Amino acid sequence: MKIVTKARASHLITLAAGLVLGFTAVGTAAAVSASPAAKTVTHHYSLAASAFAPDHVGDPTHDYFNVWDPTTLSDSGDRCFNAGLSLPPNAVLKSVTLYYTDGSGDLTFEINRQNLTNHTFNRLIKIRPASTAGTPVYSHTTKSLPKSLSSVNMGTYAYSAGVCPAATTTFSGLTLTYTASS
Repeated sequence: MKIVTKARASHLITLAAGLVLGFTAVGTAAAVSASPAAKTVTHHYSLAASAFAPDHVGDPTHDYFNVWDPTTLSDSGDRCFNAGLSLPPNAVLKSVTLYYTDGSGDLTFEINRQNLTNHTFNRLIKIRPASTAGTPVYSHTTKSLPKSLSSVNMGTYAYSAGVCPAATTTFSGLTLTYTASS
């Protein structure tokens, strides 16, 4: 009778150990699957007008001004200005906000994506706020980027922003809003 009892006790201990291991494995699997996934976080990338360089000289009798504090970029001739954008890989561009003084001239702004491998480009966004004829007023304009072109791929593409202020209209800078996984 003692042998049967030892065998039975050993069997119950083995069964109990198996149950404990089974519950532990299931609990661990449940904990792993319940852990939070990568979180999408909104970020902002701002660039002041002082980062922009002249696109072309245009009429050399006219000048442009790139003022530091507070930063503004103005043009008394026919000039545009460009700046490269250093964007984080795998970001998704959402919108761009332009900051400018709305004066008597037009303002044209765009963000371009250059395919360096194929020597082609896509215009991701173009903004041309309506100009006013009155006293210059500091303003901003926000526009969403198209979803079809919003994924950042720094392995193939280079990104740049361009702006053309005219007359008393000045450009102060931009803020790109994008999302990325954390």
